[in-house]
Amino acid sequence: MVTMNEWFTVEEAASYLRVSKRTIYKLTQEGRLPAFRIGEERHRRFRREDLDRAPRPSEGLRTPEGLLKLTAKSDPVLAEIWDNERDAAYDRI
Repeated sequence: MVTMNEWFTVEEAASYLRVSKRTIYKLTQEGRLPAFRIGEERHRRFRREDLDRAPRPSEGLRTPEGLLKLTAKSDPVLAEIWDNERDAAYDRI
């Protein structure tokens, strides 16, 4: 018998959405993903239905061929990599 989780930890939520834990924390901080705090240590828990409604980074960012467009807006990690002083010369190309 397979049981389906209704509540997820940060790690489980990240795995379920196929994003990093950092993205889960960011979505929570921005108010785009509701989190529930439990226990004295205030651990975060997420409901499955909220995760299913969470915005996906790739929504609306696919080419007609189905490929993901790589933009700084679609991937905050890429934005940090692309926006730095060492690569400023490439910004003018």
